[in-house]
Amino acid sequence: MSTKAVNSSVKTSNFPFLLLFSRLLFFLVFQAIFAFMLDSWESSEKYWLLTATLTNIVSILLLMILFKREGENYFKIFRFPKNTIKKDVLIFLILALVSIPVAMMPGYLLSSVIWGDPDVPTHMMFGPINKWLVYSLMFAFPLTIAFAELATYFVYIMPRLVKRLNKKWLAVMLPVLFLSVQHCTLPFIPDMDFILYRALVFLPFALLIGISIYYRPSLFIYFAILHGLMDFGTVYMFFMQVK
Repeated sequence: MSTKAVNSSVKTSNFPFLLLFSRLLFFLVFQAIFAFMLDSWESSEKYWLLTATLTNIVSILLLMILFKREGENYFKIFRFPKNTIKKDVLIFLILALVSIPVAMMPGYLLSSVIWGDPDVPTHMMFGPINKWLVYSLMFAFPLTIAFAELATYFVYIMPRLVKRLNKKWLAVMLPVLFLSVQHCTLPFIPDMDFILYRALVFLPFALLIGISIYYRPSLFIYFAILHGLMDFGTVYMFFMQVK
């Protein structure tokens, strides 16, 4: 193998590790841009839904490029595996029921422990933004996150880490941890209690999804759809602020 081919292979093999940090950093970069435009970091914090949507678009573009480099089609990962569909649906329905308390309870428990009031993080994150922007993001945010987030961590990164790392549990836990920790910069509010809350609040849900997809990759498409549907609720929180 030529030196050029070796170097190209090494660079490609590093992409899964680099991509672990990508969304966390892009959230911060886009928020910093809005802070500059608004001349206020505090004002930029309430536009985190737009920050997330822009990051999702970047993530999708990166995945399209990376899959193409490997001779694969990014959009093929969103197909339903026909030969296992009946069993997949049954397993997913069970996991979906389990995921409801796993996704909802940590937020309530953490905010109660940290602040003594489960409503504090809601007040910190959901402020009024432009009506036209809320309506635009109502579909843009859930749709782009369905195509970006789980695909990044559990379809691109995790299988490649499994091949690279001797400890398979670490190949699962790294994407799980970074999926959870990325929320520290979505939005980035320089408050240690809030940062801790955001780092941990989605960890159990991320662990459930990561383990499920690791043992049964065909469940990915179902979790991606669920993820998008759940985030319609997130946009609704902003919609409630519109007058």
